[in-house]
Amino acid sequence: MCGIFGFNFDDKELLRRMGSVLKHRGLDGSGYYSDMKVSLGHRRLKIIDLSDRAKQPMPNEDSSIWLTYNGEIYNFKELKEELEKKGHDFISNTDSEVIIHAYEEFGFSFVKKLRGMFAFALYDSNRDLLILIRDRIGIKPLYYFFDGEDFIFASEIKAILKHVKPRPDFTAIDQFFTYQFPLGPGTMFDGIKKVNPGEVLIYNLKTKILKNEKYWELKLEFGKESEGFYIKKIEELLKESIKMRLRSDVSLGLYLSGGLDSSYIAALASELNPEIKTFTIGFNHASDETDYAKKTAEHLGLEHKEIMVKPGEKELLPRITWHLDMPVANVAAVPTYIMAKNSKKYLTVALTGDGGDEIFAGYDKYRLMVLRQKLKFLPHFLKKIGVKAASIKLKPETSGRLEEFLLGDEIDAYLSYSSSFTENEKNELYKGIRAQNQKENLTRYFHMDLPLLQKLLNLDIKTLLPDDYLMKVDKMTMASAIEARVPLLDHRIVEFAMSIPPSLKIRGTKTKYIFRKAMAKKLPREIINRKKHGFNLPTEDWLENGLEEIAIQMFDLGNPLINTDYCRVIVSKFKTNPRYYSRQFWSSFSFFLWYKMYFEMERPSFNLNDYLS
Repeated sequence: MCGIFGFNFDDKELLRRMGSVLKHRGLDGSGYYSDMKVSLGHRRLKIIDLSDRAKQPMPNEDSSIWLTYNGEIYNFKELKEELEKKGHDFISNTDSEVIIHAYEEFGFSFVKKLRGMFAFALYDSNRDLLILIRDRIGIKPLYYFFDGEDFIFASEIKAILKHVKPRPDFTAIDQFFTYQFPLGPGTMFDGIKKVNPGEVLIYNLKTKILKNEKYWELKLEFGKESEGFYIKKIEELLKESIKMRLRSDVSLGLYLSGGLDSSYIAALASELNPEIKTFTIGFNHASDETDYAKKTAEHLGLEHKEIMVKPGEKELLPRITWHLDMPVANVAAVPTYIMAKNSKKYLTVALTGDGGDEIFAGYDKYRLMVLRQKLKFLPHFLKKIGVKAASIKLKPETSGRLEEFLLGDEIDAYLSYSSSFTENEKNELYKGIRAQNQKENLTRYFHMDLPLLQKLLNLDIKTLLPDDYLMKVDKMTMASAIEARVPLLDHRIVEFAMSIPPSLKIRGTKTKYIFRKAMAKKLPREIINRKKHGFNLPTEDWLENGLEEIAIQMFDLGNPLINTDYCRVIVSKFKTNPRYYSRQFWSSFSFFLWYKMYFEMERPSFNLNDYLS
């Protein structure tokens, strides 16, 4: 796990400034390569082969190909054996060198042989090509800027901003206030894009032409095997995935939330490595899951450590914003950052349970959308009567969402449940930009000839995971130079999960039906039958302990794009309807902080008080 960066010109000073701002991603050293055409840089976090032979940027034997690479290729030993049989010589025991020789042997198709999480750049000097590649699911981040002349890339946006002046992207901002993140390939910065998951980006240094090619596409057809077949295969594939991810030359542990996914990973990992340590985080608040994590660890006989957090952790918000390069609307970033920071003294590699909800259908929105579909046969007037009856006990804003959910089409229903702000609310929120109709962005996902649940899972695998959740995991762990590994998102598991019939994922009101069945022999029924808990910060406690005053002060300073008066209304309404306004509060508050950091301050500050004047 490392930080990578580079560009299509020679500027050694810029290279070092980019490396400096990414130092947190690799504390074990730095490396640079440049010629008249290309400059490449690397910040190293040693995981596999700790010797200097694994240093990057790494060349092939005649220095015609150079690599700067971030990630892990879990099947590198098998690929190395294959390449050695074909006559390739290796000087290191690292997975990085395998990438170079695989490209030499197989050309662009080599990436299809890789099994892991990765984002890397290959410079082929003989062909005048600079090639960027990102893993299939989008576990590792990779960004680029191209204006027709300068082509620049990096693991994090802040490195690109060492050369490019930041400008807000209004389309991405509207998406942020809808989904809490911008849809790929866009970012919150105009002109800076993400390399899409499963994509090869090829830049021709002579012609200055940039083109992209997909090397992987998720198949959405599902089979008709027995429950027993799917149960057996889930355990088989996940155990194999965990075994590959236990390979490390440094200390390794497991982040245990107490939820289904991390608990099942802990159960299988303990069979492969009974000495593995587990870690969890709590706030001494009703929202944490420390009791369940402790029970799971005790059941499995694992050494377990709890990290408890105090209300003052809200002071970390500027630092977390800087690491994300975007507003902290996904408040789960806070505990992830704290977990990584406090566990660094014990480990360098951590297994996590991310991805299970998106591939096995763990969220309530899936269950409710499927239930809504079953009510389609009801006459429209009966649905209206039901909405009117339910609205008697609901706040007006919640009632409006319910009406849209039951009476609108599939996309309306999805947005009514998932969006932070409705289109009307965005029109009240905005001052310098216009609200956009987000239905157009979702049409290609919902107009597929597939069962509704399959469409929803595909949407989240293509957007929510790579554009939000996985970026949170990567950047919050790499902020403390920890490599997070996600066994559930091995691409073979994702492919298999999507081949399971939707009827085996949601059964009645039970989410993750087949996944729970697979866990049945490994964990207590109390863990297996838990409802999806989700992680909620103690926002109400924080508001009572100073966050409300901080937010009001920040809003009072104004913003050229946002209506401050409406933000104050959100704060006041949060107290009467916290479930509804929590996302709106965090989106608006974090946006103000992010905007001031990147567009109004001379340099980022990690002191929250500096954003109040």
